[in-house]
Amino acid sequence: MAFVRCYMCKNMCGIIATVEGKTVRVAANRNHPQPGICGRGAAGPYLLTHPDRLKGPMIRQGESLVKTDWDRALDEVTKYFKELIDEGHPEYLAITFHDYGKEILERFAALYGTPNLIGHESVCHGSRTVAAELVLGAEGPRSIDPDYPNSKFVVFISRNPLEGIVPDIVRRIDEGRKKGMKIAVIDPRKSAIAERYADRWIPIRPGTDSAFLLSVIYYMIKNKMYDEDFLMKYSNASLLIYDDLSSANTYANSLLYEGQINGRKVSTAFSLLMKEGEKVYPRLKDITGVTYDDVKYIAENLWDNRPSAVIDDAWHTSFSTDSTYAWMAALILNTMIGNIDKKGGLIFSKKGKVKLYDESRVKAKRIDKIRYPLSYAAFQEVYRSILTGNPYPIKALMVVGTNLDGRDPNSDFVRRALNSVDFLVVIDVMPSDVTEYADVVLAESTYLERDELPLPVGWTLESWIDVHQKAIEPFYDTKPLWWIILELEHRLGLSKDTYADLEKKILDQFKINREELYSKGCIEIPQEIYEIYPYKRPLSTPSGKVEIYSETLHKYGYYPIPTYIEKNVMPRAQDEFFLTTGHTLYHTQDSITFDIPTLIRLAPDNPVMISKNKAQLLGIKDNDDIEVISLTTGQKVKCKVKVTDGIRDDTVFTYFGFGRHSKGERYAYGHGFDVNSLISDQITDPISGSVAQSLNIVKIRLSK
Repeated sequence: MAFVRCYMCKNMCGIIATVEGKTVRVAANRNHPQPGICGRGAAGPYLLTHPDRLKGPMIRQGESLVKTDWDRALDEVTKYFKELIDEGHPEYLAITFHDYGKEILERFAALYGTPNLIGHESVCHGSRTVAAELVLGAEGPRSIDPDYPNSKFVVFISRNPLEGIVPDIVRRIDEGRKKGMKIAVIDPRKSAIAERYADRWIPIRPGTDSAFLLSVIYYMIKNKMYDEDFLMKYSNASLLIYDDLSSANTYANSLLYEGQINGRKVSTAFSLLMKEGEKVYPRLKDITGVTYDDVKYIAENLWDNRPSAVIDDAWHTSFSTDSTYAWMAALILNTMIGNIDKKGGLIFSKKGKVKLYDESRVKAKRIDKIRYPLSYAAFQEVYRSILTGNPYPIKALMVVGTNLDGRDPNSDFVRRALNSVDFLVVIDVMPSDVTEYADVVLAESTYLERDELPLPVGWTLESWIDVHQKAIEPFYDTKPLWWIILELEHRLGLSKDTYADLEKKILDQFKINREELYSKGCIEIPQEIYEIYPYKRPLSTPSGKVEIYSETLHKYGYYPIPTYIEKNVMPRAQDEFFLTTGHTLYHTQDSITFDIPTLIRLAPDNPVMISKNKAQLLGIKDNDDIEVISLTTGQKVKCKVKVTDGIRDDTVFTYFGFGRHSKGERYAYGHGFDVNSLISDQITDPISGSVAQSLNIVKIRLSK
């Protein structure tokens, strides 16, 4: 028996693996703080004998990738990476990944000297994470999380945990529902959670979340539905702001004060926030398509159930050109009911962080932060640099466990960049579309064939550390990611550290006994959960408080208070629609699940979902073949259509991650269409750099 993290997606649920001969079985580890197994996890052992898996390192010879040994493959990578160091430009190397391997890759980037370790967040949670940094001094979605089991009312905004699944989050939501928790879902589509769990579904127009949330803020302030004591003590709501939006660096004695200081007009941040809501509230229905009763419902339920009510902090949130402001507004609404770190509210996770290096050799500015200084990640800037050489060239790219072609917008743009980069190394378990462009492929062992370093458990509010043990010896000539990265470090003269050194560093950091940890599989580090931030410890914002007025936004020249940005993007003909996308239950957008036959049978393609009203108007029937033409990229795809009651008339929806063009994945090839070809890389949130995925308009017609 081995204690294992399931790596069939990036959530790393706790499972147990047992071995009989060469057969591996997996089951949920009920003693783990994040137990659970889903369809993807249950299919994991198939990777061991998968005929398409990468079975050893490969190197490019002409048009083909040919088998080689590890020394030759690593020598080739080392040679090119060393040339960049010798030229004095380690920043010309970019590295990308999808959550897994973050700690070891952060270490390598720091030791190598490149700032350009950039993930997938511009098409995922980038906007929400920048908002969390600005308002709460928090980080990615796992740094704060609703206390679902103890919440009485939860609002999900375009999040669907029943398909973008973390089994333990679903379990915790169900625990809350058993205690009477109500759920509201704000989403253009009636998603699985809206269909099965929601007391109210609010079908909002895509790209207008900020207007709706500001309207809720306005309604609550007008009706004195806010925790004045919390806001006065723990936020900068009473900070006085001049007309030019600079701070007067002094606080008023009330939240809604307007007056003068030295002959200059000042208003509190809270007053300015209310005015932002007042601008959109009269036009609520025209902008968002929802009703004043929807605003009233959300506001009253948040207020009546405070502090055990919460607007979920979400995940896949990069939808609009003002998504950062939308998520700032959502976090401020949580603040207004005083639910921060309160039982049933929005809780700061108390887990620790792992840092595997002591110093950084990085000197250059990260390439996406030149255009978007506050971005968490905007990987499209790497493609732009490869193709143009500006603001400086990216000459080498290391891709770890992620399929860029299935991940990032404007597939033609991505493929041109992959064709143009001087040197491309891919580290993965399975071949993907991006593998076809590689100069070197380093075959990684499956998660059942490798040990991993002890790490904090991802989704718990408490602080836990768990282990990941190899269940079976590798079937082929493959290596773990940590082994590959340490080998590169050694060959480049960056370190002499071993796996044992890194493991000791982590265990020492958390003061954990190794024998105890490995005998139990996971250990809790006792800590208080509730009412720590900002009550006993300041937040990691410039003021140490919740920031309604963002000092950071003002410093970088952005509007410093959440606002609605007017948009002229909308369907203008009967056959035009907003395109929206999301997760399917059975696949991730990476290479790991799409080529598994059982999962392909469960979800073989990604039909476009359209409302019954519009289907009838256009003469379209369920399961018809249609053409979808993007008005932003000019690309056209053919696919099936699914007619449904559960979507707005001006919106269509499909799952992303399909449409593989690489024949290396024999089961996935030819299934579904590539939705990224329809999404522009040019329409972005100017603060976070995230792609405004829901502001792409498509035209739909019956296939000829």
